[in-house]
Amino acid sequence: MDFRAALSEKFGFETFQPGQEEVVARVIAGVDTLAILATGAGKSLTYQLPALLLEGTTVVVSPLIALMKDQLDMLTERGVTEVVALNSTLSEEQELACLERVRTGKIKIVFVTPEKLEDEAFLKLLETLHIPLFVVDEAHCISHWGHDFRPAYLALGHVIEKLGRPAVLALTATATPAVREDILQQLGIPNTKPIVKGFDRPNLVYEVRRAESENDKYKILRSLFENDDLEGTGIIYTATIKNAHEVQKYLQDALDIPAAVYHSKLQKQERVSVHELFMNESIRAVVATNAFGLGIDKSNIRFVVHYDLPGSVEAYTQEAGRAGRDGDPSRCILIYRTSDTRVQNYFLTGKYPDVEEVQKVFGTLEYFATQTGGVSLTDLRKISQLPLTKLKVILALLKKSGFIETSSRSKYVLTDAALKNRALVLNLANYETKKSYDQSKLAMMLQYAETSSCRRRFILNYFGEDYDAPNCGACDNCVRGRSRVGESGFRMGDVVLHPKLGQGTVERTEKDLVTVLFPAVGYKTLLASAIRREAKIA
Repeated sequence: MDFRAALSEKFGFETFQPGQEEVVARVIAGVDTLAILATGAGKSLTYQLPALLLEGTTVVVSPLIALMKDQLDMLTERGVTEVVALNSTLSEEQELACLERVRTGKIKIVFVTPEKLEDEAFLKLLETLHIPLFVVDEAHCISHWGHDFRPAYLALGHVIEKLGRPAVLALTATATPAVREDILQQLGIPNTKPIVKGFDRPNLVYEVRRAESENDKYKILRSLFENDDLEGTGIIYTATIKNAHEVQKYLQDALDIPAAVYHSKLQKQERVSVHELFMNESIRAVVATNAFGLGIDKSNIRFVVHYDLPGSVEAYTQEAGRAGRDGDPSRCILIYRTSDTRVQNYFLTGKYPDVEEVQKVFGTLEYFATQTGGVSLTDLRKISQLPLTKLKVILALLKKSGFIETSSRSKYVLTDAALKNRALVLNLANYETKKSYDQSKLAMMLQYAETSSCRRRFILNYFGEDYDAPNCGACDNCVRGRSRVGESGFRMGDVVLHPKLGQGTVERTEKDLVTVLFPAVGYKTLLASAIRREAKIA
C-alpha cells in the first residue's frame, strides 16, 4: 500500500513526520505497537490514517473529553464524518443516537473514555462489530509507575481480550523504560518492540531560577517579563488553584499583563472562554494548574513557566513540551523553592489506599450485597467518606483482583468468588512500592532543578536516551559553561548491584554520582563507589 498517497488523499499532507510512517505500516499489518513519540509529533495521525484504510470500526480510548472533541472537530473539518465520541457530556438521547450509529458497523472511529468500556452493555455491542484496531491514547495512564495513573485504564487488557484481540496501538509522549514495560504487560502484549522517536526538542531552551521565598518568586516573574523579554503568548503552571489565582492577579495588577486563570473547577463556559482568549492571543498568558494543556492545538506557544515544582520529570516535560511546536526557539523556565516538595508530597499522601480503607469499601459492598443493582459510586463515596481519587483506585484494585464487577452504569457488586471466599485479602504491597517510587520521582524532579550539568542530557537520560554532546548550547548550565559530563565510570543502562537495594539500572551519571532505578524503591542517587556492575553470565 502506498501510505504517502493515502496521507495526501485523506489529510492533504505530502510527507510523514519522523516515526509516523513506521507506526502506520506496523498497524496496517496488524502488528501490536507501542509508539513513544515526542509531544507535537502527530501521534493522532498514526491511528486516524489506518482507521480510515482498514475495514471495520477502530476503538480509540482517550482519557480526556477535550482531546476527543479536538480530534472529532479536526476529522469533521477534513470531511471525515463516520466518527463518534462517547463520553459523559452526552445527553441520554445523544448517547442513544451515537450507539445506533455504531451498531450499523459503518462508523470508522469510536472515541471512548476508559470508564465507558466498563459498561457491559456497550462492550457487548462492540463484540458484534469487526474491530481491526484498538488504540490506547496517553498509554502511560495504564501504568502504576506512570505519572498520570488512571484506575479505569487497568481494565483495558480484559477489554482487548473480550473484543477478540484486535491489533493494539498504545501511544504516549512520556514513558521511561520502566513505564514502557508496564504498559506492554498491562495490555497483554509483552513481547512488543517499542518505536521510540527522540524526546529531544532542540528548539526548547531549558532554564531554572531558584527562589528563597514566595515574594522572591514574584520578583523572578517580574524580571522575566520586564527584563528578559518573554515574547508572545505562553502558559504559567502552578501546583494549586490558589496559586493560579494569586499569580494571575499579580500579573494583571502589578505587571499590567493580560492573563486568565484555568483549572478543573471552572464551569464549562469559563473554560471555553479562556481557551478562546488564549488561542486568539487576546491575553499574554494562561495561569493554570495541570488541567490545562492536553489537546491544546497551538503551535506558537513561546514560553512555559513553572511557578511551582512539578511532581515528576515526566509531568514537567509533558507540560514544558507544549512550547514551540512550530520549531521556533521557545523557553521552558522552572521557578522553584526546595519547600515546593511539600505540596507534591501532600498530593501523594492522598493518592494511595491503605488496607483499612480497602476493607471499608469491601465491607460496604458486602453489607449492601442484597441491594438490587449494586451500589453507586456516589453512595460509596458518601458512606466511605474517602476522596474520589482514592476511592477510584480502590475500586479499580478490587475489580482487577476479581472481587467486584460493574452491574450497570457506575454501580458495583461483589463477585460470586468474593462472596464464596470472604477470607480474600487484597495484597497492597504494590501500592506501598508505588508510593515510594513516586516520592523518588519527586526527588528526581528536585535533582533536575539543582543539577549543574546539562539539563537536556538530564531529561533525555531520564527517558532512556543517550546524549553525548558535551554542551547542548541551549540550557542555562551549558550557556554559562557550567555543565559537567559524568566521570563515574558507569554508563546509562548498566545493570548494577547495591548491597541493600538489590539490582538496578543506571539512569544517569554526574561526576562521582550515579542515579539508579531500583524496581522496589524507585530512583536513588548514590556515590559511584556504593554500587558494582552486575557480573555477566557466560
